[in-house]
Amino acid sequence: MYAARVIRLARPWIGAEEQDAVRRVLETGMLVMGARVREFEDRLAERCERRFAVAVSSGTNALELALEALEVEGGEVLCPVLSWPSPAHAILRRRATPVLYDVDERSWNGSADGAQAARSSEVKAAIAIDQFGMPAADEALLGVPVIVDAACSLGATVDGRAAAARGLIACLSFHPRKLLTTGEGGACLTDDEGLAERIRVLRDHGRSGGGFLEPAGNHRMTEMAAAIGLVQLGRLDTIVERRRALAARYRAELADVTFQRPARDGVVGNWQTCGVLVDDPDAVVAAMRADGVEAGRLSFAMNRIGSVRGRFRAGSAGFRIAEQIVDRGMALPLHPLMSDADQTRVIEAFREHAR
Repeated sequence: MYAARVIRLARPWIGAEEQDAVRRVLETGMLVMGARVREFEDRLAERCERRFAVAVSSGTNALELALEALEVEGGEVLCPVLSWPSPAHAILRRRATPVLYDVDERSWNGSADGAQAARSSEVKAAIAIDQFGMPAADEALLGVPVIVDAACSLGATVDGRAAAARGLIACLSFHPRKLLTTGEGGACLTDDEGLAERIRVLRDHGRSGGGFLEPAGNHRMTEMAAAIGLVQLGRLDTIVERRRALAARYRAELADVTFQRPARDGVVGNWQTCGVLVDDPDAVVAAMRADGVEAGRLSFAMNRIGSVRGRFRAGSAGFRIAEQIVDRGMALPLHPLMSDADQTRVIEAFREHAR
């Protein structure tokens, strides 16, 4: 057993630049929705190849605001079954029914064929999820407004373009597990000026032009969060490059292990999470943690979650692939502050315990 420090599953890259940026904001006394938020939105939109970015307080809020901006109220919304619960929760909070369908065995994402097969006349929109930072290939659904849940895929690309450039609206998360963090935070990205303005109104108490147009919540991003995000954007390319290098080494040295793969040529993930399939993930995770390597379980099948169970429509004949990924899935440590020596320890621990 290793006596050395614990190798963390994930770790945000936060340093003196972020601390200085926050200090400068605090000195101004302007702490919410000021110049930093506007600059962060402009730079984020440019990075993601969109006309508009609207910064909000979390990725989950971004999903809820996107659905509300698209006037989803009741009806059905398509959604892959493999995910953190936020997409299904956002749908249910709009009094709509999630239509869950199974994922692709290769990419662990929903597919266009799967989404089309799940459609009904009641479907109002679809959420395409870029699982673990690997862009999906199911966002081009004819006649259905598509929200791309790009919470994990900032820095990933599809055919050379930013993953978040897809969809009528794309939603980002800046949780500490994501490549770019603002502590908490999120954003809606769109090329539609009307939708962007609608989301701005909905995030700020229904306010526009000094008046209140409708009842709405408070989903604003703080100036401190935006200041952190601006620093993080400056090192995003370095973060993506390091993550891809670490993932490439894992795949090369653990060549007999099942990893997530892109759905097709032209899809390049950012490796927000490095998932693998093993026979007994609980045992492997526990043994690796005992050796000072913080591995973890991978994801959720939303049909099994108590808050969703009994409140969805099954859009596929079972969820065999997603449930297999959940039952066998685990995540290996991967973050840009990992050293090569750290990764060697992870590989050795995995080889020992996942035989």
